[in-house]
Amino acid sequence: MRTGTAATRQTVSQAWSPVLTAAGVEGQELGRQILALAHQVAVHSLSGPLTDPGREAEDKVALARRLFTGTVDERVVDLLSAMVRGRWSKAVDLVSALHDLGIEAILAGAHADGSVKQIEQQLFEVHEQIADNRELREALTPSRRTSTEARVRLVEAVFAPHISAPAMSLVDWCMRHHAEGGPLRNLRRVVELAAEMRQRTIVDVVTAIPMTLAQEERLRTILERRLGTKVDLNCEVDSAVIGGVRISTRNYVMDRTVSSAVAELRTRLAG
Repeated sequence: MRTGTAATRQTVSQAWSPVLTAAGVEGQELGRQILALAHQVAVHSLSGPLTDPGREAEDKVALARRLFTGTVDERVVDLLSAMVRGRWSKAVDLVSALHDLGIEAILAGAHADGSVKQIEQQLFEVHEQIADNRELREALTPSRRTSTEARVRLVEAVFAPHISAPAMSLVDWCMRHHAEGGPLRNLRRVVELAAEMRQRTIVDVVTAIPMTLAQEERLRTILERRLGTKVDLNCEVDSAVIGGVRISTRNYVMDRTVSSAVAELRTRLAG
């Protein structure tokens, strides 16, 4: 039986889902507000008081309403109220859950108005531009030399004129949220969630030389049959693989390259 964080997440998700569905395109604004609220909870160390198991549930609800009523949509206040009524294994789990719900809301709202594919593409392009620009990538990497807000201001100056407001909200979250892999990993995670919203899977394909269009189409057909979803190929060329192909998704990896075979042989010989 689920308890603590898992149980609360499940209960809140079940109650929030019909609200989000009814919100339609407004989900984008609700999501933006949820992420902003999560940021306030984190920076002002509110997750402790809002999840304190020693406090009565209605006391925590009253605190949440006192802090946020009038500053965010009432539906967001109701969501937070439902969350603080539950039990959390760790205080930080409340912030993590708010992050997930905020991202989900923005993508659901974008799905409702048909813009989720555009947001996915914009976030993917942001990811690629940061990955390919060493100076920008280093400037946006968490460091003691710069504050989080300075990095957010920088990324907004670079990308806000070129992408939609909902996409920019997600990019801001990717800069603020500290996780292993940093902003690039956060961006990739959101891109994958957007693809899932469209019932598609992003597959990374690395080869030593570029594939032809016919080869890409054959590979896409094979992968769609195996994965059971439509597939978007992200093809890269890396001479280090020598030959063959490396294919990976969040849940699936197939490495049939010469370099991997050589590495495996060396391991066996060493053993």
